[in-house]
Amino acid sequence: MKAIRESVGKEAKNNADDLSIIVELLRKRRQDPYYQKKMFATDIPETTDANVVEKLTKAIIDFQKNIQELKSPDGQVSPNGTTIYYLGGVRKNGKQIIVDLDDQNLYAFEGSKIKFKLHTTSGDEKHPTATKPQLFHIFRKHEKYVSKTYGARMDYAMFFTYDGKAIHQSNAVSLTSYLKTLGFNYFGSHGCARLSEDDARNLFKWTPMGTPVFIDMA
Repeated sequence: MKAIRESVGKEAKNNADDLSIIVELLRKRRQDPYYQKKMFATDIPETTDANVVEKLTKAIIDFQKNIQELKSPDGQVSPNGTTIYYLGGVRKNGKQIIVDLDDQNLYAFEGSKIKFKLHTTSGDEKHPTATKPQLFHIFRKHEKYVSKTYGARMDYAMFFTYDGKAIHQSNAVSLTSYLKTLGFNYFGSHGCARLSEDDARNLFKWTPMGTPVFIDMA
């Protein structure tokens, strides 16, 4: 997952390397099944186009409207903004967590450098972790925790939604993670992102309050 150094798009720095990264990320998104239908009309320029910035700004606006569902898209991707996550990149600075629902992995980054890559089990077909790409933040942490709804242990719980979804410790995560990548979606959690005990403990210690958690569909 890539980061940019300076802003790209409308009234931005638009240095050549960053332009190339955003064009590449847009193209990769359009190749993914989830994004194809929403991006079929997006005109992604070549980096060699004379008016590449103008065309790319329009492509970013289309992406912000159709994927991020922004009412007032600004046509700019900033190094530490929100759009970079939806494009499949990471912020230039700070700790951040990406949960990839397709490959059932959780990625923890410090800036653009990966710190952890962990097997995870996300929600089952009746209780999905997310139905579209979404950005959340860690707002509550409990080293020891028991679910009030299900009576199950959820140690090293880090909550990222107000309806009770959290990253937490569980059992048989590697097996259920693998089965979900094969399409067996009735295996899974009630929306949480489960980790093995060691992985959950290490991530809990590493993660400060307020850490971004992006749920990705690709």
